Amino acid sequence: MGHDLNAPIIHVTDPIAGAGLSGHPLCRMATWPPGASCTDVAFTPLEAERLGRMKSPRRKAEMEGSFVLRRRLIAAMAGGAPEEARMSSAEGGAPVLVQPSGWAMSLANKDACTVVALAAAPAQIGVDIEIVREMDWRPALSMMSSDAERAQFESAPGAPASKLRAFYRMWTLKEAVLKSTGCGLRAGPKAVEIPWALLLSPGAGMLRAFGGPYDFWTADTSDAVVSLVQKRG
Repeated sequence: MGHDLNAPIIHVTDPIAGAGLSGHPLCRMATWPPGASCTDVAFTPLEAERLGRMKSPRRKAEMEGSFVLRRRLIAAMAGGAPEEARMSSAEGGAPVLVQPSGWAMSLANKDACTVVALAAAPAQIGVDIEIVREMDWRPALSMMSSDAERAQFESAPGAPASKLRAFYRMWTLKEAVLKSTGCGLRAGPKAVEIPWALLLSPGAGMLRAFGGPYDFWTADTSDAVVSLVQKRG
């Protein structure tokens, strides 16, 4: 079972550049077409194992599509053929780009959307995407934010509904920073404090986490928020 790497893909963009921002690591996003299917490219053992654990047919099809898209996006940014792209996992589970060599990589997928970011090794980068959906963000805020950070967010002007994008911006920024450490959520989302002023609108700037500075870029699409970070130094 597998996918044809020459299958058509749509909506290939650089979401960060599309927001009018620059100076960021290479970044591309693509959407797997609904109902698309193709064959004849074998998944890696790690990919096959992950797919085998998935119970939802829809989610499994989206993940299969993501495995194809990430190869296509890597090839588009780093060169070479999609089928030549090879990935493995670091000890902490973070994805590692083996071929082509010389690149630090971060990737994210949500539903049918996949985002890949690349920077010359040994950079520390992280990227995350979330689809914006109506939700009560307050329980999640309690789990991911320090008391001071939560109080600042909740007391800021605006009704809860108007803060939805700000919440997703906080969520994706935290996830991106955590991914850049190679430890993911195990590093602790509460350890990454995002000042309220950085959440008011998409844009670029600098934040601090784990004792060091990070450059960040956040972008809104029609239905998603994408955040990309790179540790300085």
